[in-house]
Amino acid sequence: MRIWCKKCFRLTEIGELLLAVSGVAVLCAPTSFAQTQQTLDDRYQKAVQFFNEAKMEDACDLFQQVERESRGYKDVRTYLNPACDSAKRAYEQEEKLFRQGQELFKQGQLEEAKQKLTQGRNLLLKHPRYRGEIDDYLRQIETRSREETLFQQAVQLFNAGRDDDAAAPFTQIEQAKGARATDARSYLERIKERREAAVQKKTAESDQEAFDEAVHDFTDRRYQEARSRFRALIQKGSVHSAEARTYLTQIDAALRQQAEDAKKARSQVTGQGKDPAQVAQQLVAGARADISARQYAEAIGKLQSAAMMDPTNHEVSTLLKSAQEMLDEQPLHMGLEAFFNGKYEEAEQQMDAYVANHGRKAALAYFFRGASHASRYFLSGEQNAQQKNLAMTDFRTLQKDSPQFKPPKQYVSPKIVALYTQSASGSAP
Repeated sequence: MRIWCKKCFRLTEIGELLLAVSGVAVLCAPTSFAQTQQTLDDRYQKAVQFFNEAKMEDACDLFQQVERESRGYKDVRTYLNPACDSAKRAYEQEEKLFRQGQELFKQGQLEEAKQKLTQGRNLLLKHPRYRGEIDDYLRQIETRSREETLFQQAVQLFNAGRDDDAAAPFTQIEQAKGARATDARSYLERIKERREAAVQKKTAESDQEAFDEAVHDFTDRRYQEARSRFRALIQKGSVHSAEARTYLTQIDAALRQQAEDAKKARSQVTGQGKDPAQVAQQLVAGARADISARQYAEAIGKLQSAAMMDPTNHEVSTLLKSAQEMLDEQPLHMGLEAFFNGKYEEAEQQMDAYVANHGRKAALAYFFRGASHASRYFLSGEQNAQQKNLAMTDFRTLQKDSPQFKPPKQYVSPKIVALYTQSASGSAP
């Protein structure tokens, strides 16, 4: 074992004695001033490097160490105060940015708060005082930002009328119980109200359509069909129940009158020595000829007479129903024929009659009436704005009342299709 002496490099007499006695060598070495100076200078240079890299806190610590060990060493005093002052200001800046971010967060100004807090977090500090709180606020801001983005997307969907798409994100926000939970709940209530209103509107429209069809049957003297429709409206508690009961009273009276008229007609025919059943068959034959000639009204009259002659003739009721349907659809067929022959004004008139009569294919009538107006607009060199407005009105009515309708685009020009698409997008005419 060797013991180094601080006073010299040679073995002392004591060392020699110890070596002789115990075998322990005592080695002497003087203090290395060069090594001490070199270590101090290394730290000084490192401190200067920290200073130049704006790492003022590290620079301040090293400059203070050097100053304690060697007062006035080189340019320590030139660097020391600026470095330490800058480090102090960095901590003050951290607190300032934290307080500002905290206040902005409370005010709901999330982006501004995030900017301040991020600046505070990015300060080069060895022992940041607010790092934990800053990180917590940044996490809250991130959560709130995601929530706000989701909320705004849901609001856009709601405003666009896409309630089903909007309901899911609003529900997610409400269940998370975040800052927007109350607002999301309010929107969910509005969606519920709109859905209920839509159901009520659809029910009202359905009732109105059923009522109109019943009235149509009554007007066309199809009393049995009308009676069934009016009774169905009463059973479901329709708003038209009172009117339906009034019509039922009229139907009962009309059926009684029909029965009396039929009895008189059969008696008259029998009195003439004719068989009512044979007369009915003759009327049916005449009705068939009328139907072939598209004389539906005449066919209906003959079939109604045949029904009075022979109420047991099931062929009569079948033909009568068919003839009535053909008569109802006749304006639509004539309108389509006029359209394809370029007679657009006539087509409009026929479609008007069909729509006014509540035809079952009203959507198709609206489309081709709009197409007729559009054709007249394009034939005017796109100068007749009135025809364009009428076309757009028909197209929009169709899209509103029959959203599932698929227009027969292959039967109209691309310009008309473009105008139809424009109306669907809500563009101004």
